[in-house]
Amino acid sequence: MILKGAESSDLGPDATDNFIVDNCKNIYFAGYETTAITAAWTLFLLALNPDWQDKVRAEVVQICEGKIPDADMIRRMKTLTMVINETLRLYPPGAIISREALEDMKFGKLEVPKGVNIWLMPVTLHQDPEIWGPEAHKFNPGRFANGVSGACKFPHVYLPFGFGPHTCLGQHFALAELKLLLALALSNFTFSPSPNYRHCPSLSLIIEPKYGVNLIVRRL
Repeated sequence: MILKGAESSDLGPDATDNFIVDNCKNIYFAGYETTAITAAWTLFLLALNPDWQDKVRAEVVQICEGKIPDADMIRRMKTLTMVINETLRLYPPGAIISREALEDMKFGKLEVPKGVNIWLMPVTLHQDPEIWGPEAHKFNPGRFANGVSGACKFPHVYLPFGFGPHTCLGQHFALAELKLLLALALSNFTFSPSPNYRHCPSLSLIIEPKYGVNLIVRRL
């Protein structure tokens, strides 16, 4: 579809090549790498917090009863949803969200001239004690027991999938992927921290573990 769209466009040769490459990059990073990295961070946090790992496993076993999760089962996994939401709060995939002012704007006393780029850092907003409380830096999925609106002071600052017209189109699919993958993993294995793990979140195009996530995996 990308190639066909490029061929039927009125773009020049260089612009056509850029169109194809940029779309392929977007599919790879936005549609694959972000979900894979979030799954790794989630297993890492569950390995560090075995009580929550046990809670999620118990929920999955109760709901699935040994079957492959279907859409209805995935929808009922509230504890797993809370864990994923908390992982996305602490390790949001996107390091930066940028917006350009298309006209002169004013927010309270702050004036933003036309053409200025505004950068938002979700990882900073997601761990601000004034928004999330004094333990904003701690892993606590329970804060999402009543959804995002009950988790923080200003729900609109929770930005794991962006916001506004550019909100990630694949967010629901990504969450379904994560729930399916994690449900299958946790129903078959236990995860604990490895002494070889080196904690070093790296802020590049996405927030990823620079040295990977080393875990000890045991079959149930």
